[in-house]
Amino acid sequence: MKNEPEAAAGNNAGKKKDTNTLIEDAYRTIKQFIFDQKLVPGQRLVYDDMAKMLNMSRTPVINALNRLEQQGLVVSESRRGFYVRRMDLGEAWDAFGVREALETYAVEQAILKAVEEDFQKLEEKIAEFENYNPPYYNRKKIFLDAAIHIQIAEMSRNKILKWHLKMNLEHIYLRAKLDNYDSDRIDNMKADHHLLVKKMRNKDILGSVETIRKHIHTSRTHVMACLSDNELKTGNFEL
Repeated sequence: MKNEPEAAAGNNAGKKKDTNTLIEDAYRTIKQFIFDQKLVPGQRLVYDDMAKMLNMSRTPVINALNRLEQQGLVVSESRRGFYVRRMDLGEAWDAFGVREALETYAVEQAILKAVEEDFQKLEEKIAEFENYNPPYYNRKKIFLDAAIHIQIAEMSRNKILKWHLKMNLEHIYLRAKLDNYDSDRIDNMKADHHLLVKKMRNKDILGSVETIRKHIHTSRTHVMACLSDNELKTGNFEL
């Protein structure tokens, strides 16, 4: 039988784990709501409403929102609470610049370190992207495209690079409203993916880097156009 201090320590550890689990659940759920655009840029996040929606107390919700603020997905204002953070044109441009730096390096390292199994996984993810054909560029299509790029980062064997790329893609695609994304771009993306794999398999570092760079530049052009259209329609700008 445990003595009283040991028992108390065990109980406290159990409570701490429960609290951490609730915070993690709240964090993941709110983040998914942002990605699904159930919570939209500029929307105020009322503690009581969020707690009721998640069926938990305010404390884990507030902790989750603080974590999301550290990641730049929500923003707090004194005496007004939290809002889903909007992405302005300047931030979007800069985010793609960082993405370019990460992915050109990821491609180079993947060519040097990847094995055949890695390429098979990459081609499977490309096939998943191509086999899903919605009438417009929806959130699932975005997720499938991002999975291709994260797989290349995985092939680089650099966990820090992969984490930063994942965070970068989340910032761009969780917060940008892309309902009017040019559907013709999807066909071009397919061609880009196949060309990139071909060059990577041939260990053509310069050609692969140039292919991914052009791919990212084109994506930036389309995302910037979407953000510009949305700002003109709504008159909303960064909080």
